Amino acid sequence: MPGSGGAPKSRGRHMKNRNYEALYILPSNFDDAAVQASLDTFKKAIEENGGSVSKAAKWDTRKLAYKIKGHTEGIYCLVEFSAPPTVPEEVRRLFRISDEIIRGRVFLREE
Repeated sequence: MPGSGGAPKSRGRHMKNRNYEALYILPSNFDDAAVQASLDTFKKAIEENGGSVSKAAKWDTRKLAYKIKGHTEGIYCLVEFSAPPTVPEEVRRLFRISDEIIRGRVFLREE
């Protein structure tokens, strides 16, 4: 067709990256290697889906306000990343299917 300008752009491919934080809790009996393996899993998933991780760190072991999945303590982990708007849902999916995650949330960071 004249004036069509070439092939159509696939929808959602060129979405602007936004900044997010993923905060999740692991069982308190995890050693440093297990915590690092968990952080690496999330970093890899974010990067494979077009995002970039600026920070991935273990925060601290804390007492939980109430028992969650039988746990009274947990190791808090934080991942800060920039990604297309589709990536947080993938992170949430990983939270849901992982037996090791006690609780996890993804937040949109204020710019």
